[in-house]
Amino acid sequence: MTYFSKFPCAQLRSQDGRTVLSICSYGYAYPNANDPYDRDWHKNYLLLMLPGFKAEIDEIILEGHSLRNWINELRAFSALKTEKIFFEPTDPYFSLTFRFLSRRKNVCAEGYVQYPIADGAVLRFELETDLTFIDSFIAGLETILHVFPEQS
Repeated sequence: MTYFSKFPCAQLRSQDGRTVLSICSYGYAYPNANDPYDRDWHKNYLLLMLPGFKAEIDEIILEGHSLRNWINELRAFSALKTEKIFFEPTDPYFSLTFRFLSRRKNVCAEGYVQYPIADGAVLRFELETDLTFIDSFIAGLETILHVFPEQS
């Protein structure tokens, strides 16, 4: 991931550190588009590392406004205001669901990646994490929007 490490990334880690999901934004997909909705699409690199498996997917498209909504939902989740959240981008090559495990101390993040995109196999995964790692993930998503602000 050396090339993408120079761009803003959000990283979600499991408590044992063996599973890592990284989302790195490296530009706008259509920076010169006339339509503000199209200008808001970010190009992203997604890396999922599990014991014995690694998926690298380039050009995942995420809209800035969708990232903002996801950040707001994650903040509410971290503040214990909601029990479960779900995120699937417009181009659904991955998804994530966060829910609390016993007594809201631990968090289960479950989802899937499709690799290769569009017609590849779907890998479902689950990792156990906690709110410290969720807050770090939120901070990474906020950095992405700081470097590549929403377009309107």
